[in-house]
Amino acid sequence: MNDNLEAQAQALFTSWFINYDPFQHSIDEDGLPLPLTGWENGILDNCVEFINGYAFKSDDLLDEPTTDCFDVFKMGNIKKGGGLNYDGTKSWIERKYCSSLMRFVLSSGDILMSMTDMKENVALLGHTALMDINNKYIVNQRVGLLRTNGYLGISPYHIYLLTNNPTFLRELRRHAHIGVQVNLSKEDIVNSRVIYAPENVNIAFTKMVKPLFDAISLNNKEIQQLKDVAYQIQAQLSR
Repeated sequence: MNDNLEAQAQALFTSWFINYDPFQHSIDEDGLPLPLTGWENGILDNCVEFINGYAFKSDDLLDEPTTDCFDVFKMGNIKKGGGLNYDGTKSWIERKYCSSLMRFVLSSGDILMSMTDMKENVALLGHTALMDINNKYIVNQRVGLLRTNGYLGISPYHIYLLTNNPTFLRELRRHAHIGVQVNLSKEDIVNSRVIYAPENVNIAFTKMVKPLFDAISLNNKEIQQLKDVAYQIQAQLSR
């Protein structure tokens, strides 16, 4: 159900902001659509604040959670193809060590991007997850944190769909640095070219996709609750 809801949102994004289907537009010499007059060329940095994840020391991280800790958000928390993997946490850190790191603590609406991938199989690079939980996760290095700044009424849903759109990803990955691994720098990401619609278009788009993401978030909460009940039953049976 969630896959279907997200596919609907992505199809709508592609229709509006890649193909310009709802808008009268011209075609270039290659047969590709050109945006309307009044749309503007810019870069991703116009609409987001970008923060590199914090470089935690491995000795400070826990292999099991305690009663007062953050889940450390790493690339394993991002699904291939985009999305939040709630079961991807492998490390935790006690909150008492993070009093000076609150800018790295994640809130609902934060967007997390994978900045590293394997050279032989680039499947995760550039994909993002959309956070829908407050004050549970803290972001680790090699994950980029993108926070929308309100530019032209652009919402986190818009940026999440943009960064997981194949057209955007192909262009972004062209700028990746190839070594033992494939890497994106902050500059590669924030300087990505974006065509911005007028504010009224962006606001109208958000009104259309928000119910889809609200439904996804509600489904995920119910799934996690069911998993918690299953773990509790399993623990009782194993005693």
